[in-house]
Amino acid sequence: MRLILVSVLFFSAMTSWAQLMPVPIVRQAAHSKKINYSARVQSLSAMPLPFWDDFSFNNPSHKDLLANYPSDSLWQFGHSVWVNTGMGINPPTLKVATFDGIDSLGKPYSINNAYAKGIADRLTSRPLRMDLIPVNRQDSVFIFFYYQYQGNGEPPDAGDELSLWFKNDSGTWIKVWSVGESSTSDNTIFVPVKLFVGDSHYFYNGFQFRFQNYGRLSGPFDTWNLDYIYVSNGLDQYAPHYSNFPDRAIATTMSSVFTQYQSIPVKHFLANPDAHIVSPSFVVTNQRSDLQQPVDFDANLTTTVRQNKVVTKTTVPFYSSPALAVVFGQPQLFAFNSAYSFNGLNPSIDSIALKFDIQINTKDNIKKINSSSGDYDTVVYKGIEFRYNDTTSTNFILKDYYAYDDGAAEYAVTLTQPGISLAYEFDMLYAQPDTLVAVDIYFPHVGDESNQVVNLKVWDKLAPKARDSLQLTIKRTENNKFIRVPLIQALLVQNKFFIGWRQNSNATIGVGFDKDSDSGSKIFYNTTGTWLQSTDLHGNLMIRPVFGKGNLNVTTAVEEIKTLAYPNPNRGVFYLPSSVQQLEVVNMTGQRVSFAQEGSFEQTQVTLSNPFPGLYLTRYFDGTQWRTEKIMVQP
Repeated sequence: MRLILVSVLFFSAMTSWAQLMPVPIVRQAAHSKKINYSARVQSLSAMPLPFWDDFSFNNPSHKDLLANYPSDSLWQFGHSVWVNTGMGINPPTLKVATFDGIDSLGKPYSINNAYAKGIADRLTSRPLRMDLIPVNRQDSVFIFFYYQYQGNGEPPDAGDELSLWFKNDSGTWIKVWSVGESSTSDNTIFVPVKLFVGDSHYFYNGFQFRFQNYGRLSGPFDTWNLDYIYVSNGLDQYAPHYSNFPDRAIATTMSSVFTQYQSIPVKHFLANPDAHIVSPSFVVTNQRSDLQQPVDFDANLTTTVRQNKVVTKTTVPFYSSPALAVVFGQPQLFAFNSAYSFNGLNPSIDSIALKFDIQINTKDNIKKINSSSGDYDTVVYKGIEFRYNDTTSTNFILKDYYAYDDGAAEYAVTLTQPGISLAYEFDMLYAQPDTLVAVDIYFPHVGDESNQVVNLKVWDKLAPKARDSLQLTIKRTENNKFIRVPLIQALLVQNKFFIGWRQNSNATIGVGFDKDSDSGSKIFYNTTGTWLQSTDLHGNLMIRPVFGKGNLNVTTAVEEIKTLAYPNPNRGVFYLPSSVQQLEVVNMTGQRVSFAQEGSFEQTQVTLSNPFPGLYLTRYFDGTQWRTEKIMVQP
């Protein structure tokens, strides 16, 4: 991962968000000292053409550290760019390389000058054996790639550019192509580019090309995305086309298998599992412009169940799809038209992990011999494995929390001034009240490292009075790491509730923001006493309510309402409505009091076991709301 610094310039450019502002996050570098990334590449001989990378694979020498960097078998000095699945919009294949103002250690190129501009990220190819191309084929050698302006990042400014450079036989780098901010403004499109190499001074042993961006050097600004880079060997299997490769590819991650959420508390899920399962989907693209090859897919499901420290793992075929035609330029949605049933599982299970492995079935590496065979030419594409982008895996967890997010933040969301409150709505997928014991939150670094305290709050409904409030000292963490904030007292919640906080200062306090799906309609803010629904934010806050066992809070409950208990005062026996659920009785020292409860159609009789004279509190859910009532026991 990379360390990213936020500068004040970004905030002034985001005035369309009046109270809630998306900002770039600070990502910790995966390593604390520089690794000689290019050593392995330099020890290899120059590779013959063709050259191809869509960032769907890597085999780095430090795999645990460099999973988000390009393959070190293809790229030299390539570790300043960030390989990811979240910054591209409608990419040709699943992963993209993102260019911005961050260096290979994850640090801003300029720390002291927030206004500095210059050359930022560079992606330099491994040396290539252009000398092996016969003279009669040199005019046919080309480089092809897709680029995207901004994507899910920060838009480039006037004067910024993405450019391509070639190194000639005298060692001089020549700029052969560039695109600036004024050339395109649609951040949802990947633009294809095809350039013929041409000049004879590039056809030597050791030719290299590089992409680089010019922009602000103080952080993750002026974003460009790059995908699907190909350098031909001068041979062409097909009639000339702008883009024509025998490659069908997965282009998006799999959508959630659950209604609304990415994760659900396992107890809530197993109470009615089939009601919470939906058919997920993903997108497939075709890079062959003159062939609509039918594509189908197979998916396996690995289920890992934990119960009382016993782990049971099973893998089963989950779904095999019918074939669909995938047309060039028209991404095809593939859906799972069946659902797995969890009805037979023990409801006391501690957790369930689901892993979906998907493979699309293509003929990407089958040579075309006749009409029933594939469309891959082993001479034209020798050494290229187009099937790298035919597989993907997605994981889901059922444990003790709700999550809208997928665990990876592309940005953060901040409140812009003191006194503002933020609230995030959660819908319970469970018919009974349950105990909220903690909140998991990802507070990333967003440039402000000052010590800050906010009022973390829980609401039953958006009203001035919260169910609970506690002083939370902000702990900023690295790399999508959540902190768990235990509530001072557990709270019983049902149907719908909200979690958020009130900001006390002008500090920049960000919460992680995942842009791969959208629960933006669940985000609310309050500046003057009135709650307003966010309309500009599209994504998921990285806030997760955690359920479990805890001491219930009877003193920070909803405001006391008209007493329904009778008689009151009494001598230790009283009656409540028949709809009473989750009843508790405590004395004035906060200790729980034992009692017997007997219900009938019309009422519930409560008999205290040891009715000492004094004041007691009852707390219960009446089917629509929580009630707290005072009960006076007389001698």
